[in-house]
Amino acid sequence: MPPDPFPRLLAGVHAIAARESTLLTTRTGHYRGPAGLHPLMHRLAPLLDGRTAESALLTRVPEPRRLAIGRCLDYLERRGALRREDRPRPEGLPDELLAVADLVDDAPYTRCSALLAAEAAVRAPAGWLPALDMGLRQLSVRSELSTAPGVLVRIGETEVAIPPDDGWLVEPVGTVERAVVAAAVAAEAVGRFLGRPTRSLPAVRAVPGLARSGPRTSPDAPLLDQWPTPAHLRALLLDPSALLPTGELSCEPPAAIRPLGTRTGPHLPAWLRAVLRCVHVPLRWESGALAHSGGWAHRGIASARAFYPIELYLVTDTGAWYVEPGELRLLPVSRPASEGSGSASPGSPYTLVLTARETKVSYRYHRYATRLCLQEAGLALAAIGDAARIAGSGVDEVVELGARGRSGPWGELLDLEADERLVGRVILDPPRHAVDPSALDRHLELVRRRHSGHRVFNALGADRVGRLGSLPAELAAFSDDTLRSYLVVHRPCLDDAGDRWEPGCYRVGGQGLALVRAGSAPTRQLQRGQDAMGWLAPDYAAASATVIVAAPVSEATADLRRLHTATAAAARIAHRVLLGAAAAGAAGRIHNSLRGDVVAAVTEDARIAPLFQLIVGCPGPDGTISVDLG
Repeated sequence: MPPDPFPRLLAGVHAIAARESTLLTTRTGHYRGPAGLHPLMHRLAPLLDGRTAESALLTRVPEPRRLAIGRCLDYLERRGALRREDRPRPEGLPDELLAVADLVDDAPYTRCSALLAAEAAVRAPAGWLPALDMGLRQLSVRSELSTAPGVLVRIGETEVAIPPDDGWLVEPVGTVERAVVAAAVAAEAVGRFLGRPTRSLPAVRAVPGLARSGPRTSPDAPLLDQWPTPAHLRALLLDPSALLPTGELSCEPPAAIRPLGTRTGPHLPAWLRAVLRCVHVPLRWESGALAHSGGWAHRGIASARAFYPIELYLVTDTGAWYVEPGELRLLPVSRPASEGSGSASPGSPYTLVLTARETKVSYRYHRYATRLCLQEAGLALAAIGDAARIAGSGVDEVVELGARGRSGPWGELLDLEADERLVGRVILDPPRHAVDPSALDRHLELVRRRHSGHRVFNALGADRVGRLGSLPAELAAFSDDTLRSYLVVHRPCLDDAGDRWEPGCYRVGGQGLALVRAGSAPTRQLQRGQDAMGWLAPDYAAASATVIVAAPVSEATADLRRLHTATAAAARIAHRVLLGAAAAGAAGRIHNSLRGDVVAAVTEDARIAPLFQLIVGCPGPDGTISVDLG
C-alpha cells in the first residue's frame, strides 16, 4: 500500500482569478489554469499545511468531488505550487526559513532542521558585523563573530567570502552600503547551505538602489513628452497598460546616485538628518530568489522598483548641496557664499528641493514613467513634511513643476542635467524647542516596517479576518473636496475601535465612510478588470482591502501641472495609508494597474480618474531574506 502523503502549498504561490481562467504564479513560472482552480485553492488552502494527510483531506469533501480534488492536487504539484511530503511538517520550523528551503528541490524539512542546529562563524570588519549577525539571527542561526581581516561566513563546511582585492574593503563606501553587502553575504551563505545554486554577490559599487558607477543619465533612454494634451493624460490615468512597453528596453540604467566629487559640505543638523533618514536612506535589504534582481534596497518611501527617481538638494543662504541618499552627505553643486572660510554652515530656513530624474525610470517603463515620477514626488513631499512636523519643525510644502535641465534659476543653481526637472520644494524652519528623539525613533521604526514592492501578500492561507487598524478613521480625517477616496473591503475586517467592516465599497466623506455597494461584487470587478495587466495583476482575494484615491477626470487631465498638484494631494493620503497599514501589522502597497473603466464600475462614478490604488493585506513568506539596515 503506498504511503499516505501530506500535501503542502509552497511559499510564494499566487492564484489570480482572470476571465475564464486562473493565473497561477509559482517559483517555476507562470501558468494559466482552469477558472475553477482559484476558488478551489482558497477553500483548500487551510488544509494544505503539510500537517493534514491527503486521505484525511479527501474525507472532508463529498465523494463526487474527490476525484476533482485529486486532479487539482496533481495539477498544482506539476506546476510547482504544491509538494507532497512523505511525512508531516515538524513543529518549530519558521515559515520564513521553510520558504527559503522550498527553493531547494529536495528534503526541505531536513535542511531546515540542520540549519536551525547549525552555527556560523563570521569574520568581517567591525562595521560589517551587525548586519551579518542580524541576517543569520533572523533564521535562528547562531553566529560566532570575529574581527579578523576579510569578510567570511562559514556554516558547517559551506563558505561564502568576499576576496579582499580590487578595492572591496578599502574603498570609501558608507555604512549603509557595507551593511547591504554584509546582509547579501549572510543570505547567500544560508542559500548555499540549503543547497540553492550559488549566485554572484553584489559589488559594493553596484548595489541596487545605491550604484554609483555609470553616467548621470542613460543616453539611450527616452526623454518623456511634455504631455501637452488632455488625450495623453487620459491615457496615462485611464488605460496604463497602453503605455507600458511590450518588452524589455535595451537602455542601460543610469547611476543610482549622482556621481560627484569627494569634496563634502557642512554637516546636517541632527534633527534634519533624522527627518531625511525617514525618507532618503535605504532601511531594509531583501535578498532571495523571488526578490527583484536577487536583491532590493528599500528606503522610507515607496519607489518604482527601488530606482529612486526623486533626488534631494539642500539650498540655504550659504550654498546648494546634493543630498547623497546612502549616507546623507552634502556634496556641493554650487559655490558656497562662504567658501574658503572652512566653517560654512547652512543658514535658515532650510529649503529641500526635489527633482525627478526621468531616465532612471523611463529606460524601463518609457512613457509611463511620468506617472511614477509624479507619484514618488508626492510621496516624498508628504513623507518629509510628516517627519519634520514630528521633529517640531515649521513646514511649507510647495508643489511645482519646472523645466528640464539647466533652464531657469533652479536648474542653473543645482546643475541639473537634461533628464532632471524640479518637482517640488519643502521649506523647513529649525525646531523652536528641543527635539524628542524617541518620537522620531518611533516614527522611523514605523516607516521601516512598511512593506513595498513585489508579492507582499499571503495569497493562499490568508487570515479569514483582515486588519484595518486605524485606517477608516485616518481616511475620514483626510477628507478633501478636490479628491474622491474609496475603501473597498474584500473580506470581513476589524479596525482598532473593534468595528467590523463587511465586504463592499465605501465612499470616504467628511462624515466618515458611507456604503456605496455592499457585498463582494466590487472585489470581483477589480479582479476581472486586472486581466489585461497579465502577470502584473494583484490577487484581491488575498488582500483585506483596497483604497482608491481619485480626482475628477476634467481636473486631472487638464494639463501636467494640474495632474502633478492633484497627485501630490492624493499622495498625502497614500502616505498615511501605507504607515497605517504598517501600524496594524499589515502591509500596504501601491499598485498602478487600475483602469478608468474598472474604477467607474466599482465606485459607480464614471467622472473620476484613479491617482493611487493601495492594496492592504497580510504579508506572507516568499523565499526572501529581509534585513533591517541601521
